[in-house]
Amino acid sequence: MQSKKNSIQAIALDFIDKKDNKTFSVLINRLKPGLHSFVRKFLNDSDLCNEVVSQTFVTVWEKLDQYNSKYNFSTWVYAIAKNEALGIIRKQKRNLSHETLTENHSRILKIYSPQVTMDMEVVAPSGEELTKFLYDKTMEEIENLKEPYKTVMRQREVEQKQLQDIAKHLSWNLSTVKTRLRKARKDIQEILKKKHPELIESYYEKDQVIF
Repeated sequence: MQSKKNSIQAIALDFIDKKDNKTFSVLINRLKPGLHSFVRKFLNDSDLCNEVVSQTFVTVWEKLDQYNSKYNFSTWVYAIAKNEALGIIRKQKRNLSHETLTENHSRILKIYSPQVTMDMEVVAPSGEELTKFLYDKTMEEIENLKEPYKTVMRQREVEQKQLQDIAKHLSWNLSTVKTRLRKARKDIQEILKKKHPELIESYYEKDQVIF
């Protein structure tokens, strides 16, 4: 049984008192494995997870004076890590440029016409403003979807997870993932066509469909 002296909370309080690198290293070694697993729930990328964990400890050091010793130190650290991970996700959304969308087969911009199947890709139009507008509206409609469609679309289109990983994370079989993605995409397609018919028509006039 772990003694209170060797608990994370005890080490944390010792670090707060001393603010020395040696104690901080011990604290990092104790927190890092669990923290990394926690961050993986938000980011399906090992390098990004390592980046978030590293930045979390930097923030812990910089904002140590904001910690309230009435509460568990680990809880405070995990809250920081969550905020860092969500910040990465927000940054990824903002940085999805025209070129990035094209390189990724315009996955977000799969606004399917009745003739386009799930296996077809839509190439982004030359008009950057139109592409950006439709991308932003698609993201908005993803957030407006009801569950479980919002979650599966987030994981596939925003976090860019593989279908097998989504199935594992949500405890679904693969066919369920595909079926719910298909319905979610169809719902967004219909909503965008209803709200912005002229823009959707313009989008397809400028586009080519790759079979």
